[in-house]
Amino acid sequence: MTLSDDTRYRALARGIRILEAVAGTRGGSTVTELAELTGTDKSSVSRLVTALVDLGMLARLESRRIVLTGRVLNLAQGFQKQYTLGEIARPFLDELCHSVDETVILTIRQGDYSVSVEQVDPEHPFRMVPHVGNVAPLHATAAGRAILFALPVGEQHRILNDLRGAPVEHPEVHLNGESWAREMELARSRGYVWMPRTDDVERVAAVAQGRNGLPLAAVAVYGPKYRMNGRVPEIGRLARATATKLSRAAYGVRK
Repeated sequence: MTLSDDTRYRALARGIRILEAVAGTRGGSTVTELAELTGTDKSSVSRLVTALVDLGMLARLESRRIVLTGRVLNLAQGFQKQYTLGEIARPFLDELCHSVDETVILTIRQGDYSVSVEQVDPEHPFRMVPHVGNVAPLHATAAGRAILFALPVGEQHRILNDLRGAPVEHPEVHLNGESWAREMELARSRGYVWMPRTDDVERVAAVAQGRNGLPLAAVAVYGPKYRMNGRVPEIGRLARATATKLSRAAYGVRK
């Protein structure tokens, strides 16, 4: 990279940071505030803001506060058309499946329910039936609980109350006040959810969080108990590491 290329790169990076900083405020920002938020000197911020105003991405109000314009909606609309979490997650799911040699499932939240959206299977003759499209109450699966326990406590209470009469395949998955607190504390201390049930399958899941701290998705590993016996802590650690990679990749963080 030449000096000129490096200068342009740094200017572009600073311009993007300014747009992100403005987007993070409720009523816009002044140049001074943007300089503090981005760690950039005031004169550089002023020049970059002028350029972004000329490009139609920012506008100056009469109060001298700087706000986003409607032009950024084109970026948001493009994001909605192009962004597919499953495609971003696939390499990480493949890597985890190869590491644990068990089925790996990506799950997202839809209201009070979890929905499986991606599945990667090992080459074993015994493997999980296809889960893509499966819908379950958030408290009823390991992936759902990983998502549930990452929500604000008040929201968790509301969901569990609303799901009180929801049908589930295994009655032991229901949570009351005592079991909810115990299971949430275990999940937070471990960094993953391990959900033993009365069938022959082990389920381990970890949550991938968004930048707002709320759950983005859950990465789960499913396998027969005779193969996963004694491996749960290691599998949980790997699921958590995969979820962290997904969290970063979903927002364009490469390292």
